[in-house]
Amino acid sequence: MTTPTAATPSVDERLANLDSRMGSLEARMAALEAVMTLFIEEQREYRREVNARFERLENRIERLEDRVERVGSGITRMNYTVLGIVGALAIAVIVASVFS
Repeated sequence: MTTPTAATPSVDERLANLDSRMGSLEARMAALEAVMTLFIEEQREYRREVNARFERLENRIERLEDRVERVGSGITRMNYTVLGIVGALAIAVIVASVFS
């Protein structure tokens, strides 16, 4: 009984096999590069959108802060007005009690 022996490929066959593998590998690398390029562009676009949203929110916050400051100054004026009215009423009561 003889054992079957596998035929050893020649150097040319090995090089041809290696060349076909390299071509496949290069195609895979090109596909991966294309995917990575697309991913990077999508991330840049997403970052631009997020930055635009934050800018809009900052603008809204600035407007709210301005309004709060105006309301605060209005409250101070209102307090002085109320104090003046109460003082005038107090003086009116005193004058009325003196002359009555």
